[in-house]
Amino acid sequence: MELEKAYEVIRNSNPRLRFCEWFDENSSMWNFEIHSHPYHELIYYVEGKGNADVSGTKLNFSLYDTTVYPACREHLDKRLPERPREIICLWIDMPELVIEEPIRLHERDGILGNAFRLVYQEGKRDKRDELLLEHAMKVLMLMVLREAKEAVEGSRMLDCVIEYIKNHYAERISLDELAELEHISKSYLSRKFKERTGLSVISYINRFRIERSRQFLMMSCLSIDEIAYQVGFDSPKYFHRVFKEITGESPAGFRRQFKTSG
Repeated sequence: MELEKAYEVIRNSNPRLRFCEWFDENSSMWNFEIHSHPYHELIYYVEGKGNADVSGTKLNFSLYDTTVYPACREHLDKRLPERPREIICLWIDMPELVIEEPIRLHERDGILGNAFRLVYQEGKRDKRDELLLEHAMKVLMLMVLREAKEAVEGSRMLDCVIEYIKNHYAERISLDELAELEHISKSYLSRKFKERTGLSVISYINRFRIERSRQFLMMSCLSIDEIAYQVGFDSPKYFHRVFKEITGESPAGFRRQFKTSG
């Protein structure tokens, strides 16, 4: 379902909270058999780590992760006693909203967590304010779908950035240039790139260039300085330093070792 249509469905829906609990790894509420629910199940990781199996696909979860299992979608939660977890679990009855696939989100600022807590706290009151609870559930679902859309768009954006790096590694590439290509800010690109690869943009570029240089060192007769320029380094001296930082040896040492072993 397109996001705009989903927004309209949520706005016009009349959601009901069917289950609302905050529990940890030792709770008797866990179901470690393959199961499903007649409602959308939303889980927020307050602490710890865990994983689940959904249609043969393993999903890993950690602190601040959100998972949405669509209504009637079978899944299997795995017990990880060495990684105790604490979660907020909600079952939201909103049949008008069709969610085709499970949603998994990871956030840094805890905003989704606040929305979960609001639904949980109101849902646990002896005298619920049904209007407030309904609006809180709608806000939570809207936020989840928005974050899911942004995650997909961010993934596509990073795919394009990484593909550009691989095709233009021999040229001068700057963070400004990459951000401009995707019409995003440098800070946003840097944050999303680090989340995806575990590396800064510059570190990723350098590692890719070093991998290419290893191929040249093994397969070509080019000098080491020529290879440095060939793979995009402005300075042979800088190339030598980065090569050793990444591989633990000098370019010359790597070439000698390859020729000796060959």
